[in-house]
Amino acid sequence: MNTKVLVKNAIVLALYMLTISLNPYGFLMFQLRPGEALSVLPFFNRKYMPALIVGGALANITSPLGPIDMVVGGSCAIITYAISKYIKNPYINSGVFSLVSGILVSIMLFKTGNIDMSLKFPFLISVLSIAGSTLIVTVLATWIIKTTKLKSIIEED
Repeated sequence: MNTKVLVKNAIVLALYMLTISLNPYGFLMFQLRPGEALSVLPFFNRKYMPALIVGGALANITSPLGPIDMVVGGSCAIITYAISKYIKNPYINSGVFSLVSGILVSIMLFKTGNIDMSLKFPFLISVLSIAGSTLIVTVLATWIIKTTKLKSIIEED
């Protein structure tokens, strides 16, 4: 990784951490995280993957669920970016990221006892809630990038 790419990744990671740390609604079933807008950058330039994989883990350092949330956050990014290598449409990749996040986070919530399984369809509600809120942020970010000069800045080496 050359110095320019390393510096860009450091800046993206710092921005991601700043936006996540300012968000009081980033944990459990309703995850409206404005910082997730940055998670779409690797759909336009894969050189941003390191910053957002590390960011996906570190963003959950203050999670009430502890280190397991850090592992799940990083895993969502790794799985999605691996899949995105084969899918070139950033909107579809946003959907994949949202679905992977919804499923993995819901499994974590179930395993840690944060979903009341006595309710009817609690797991599905959790998946839809997390995936839906993530989808809103990532699709909006993708649209903004595609319709502004940001795309050329992000794609530049």
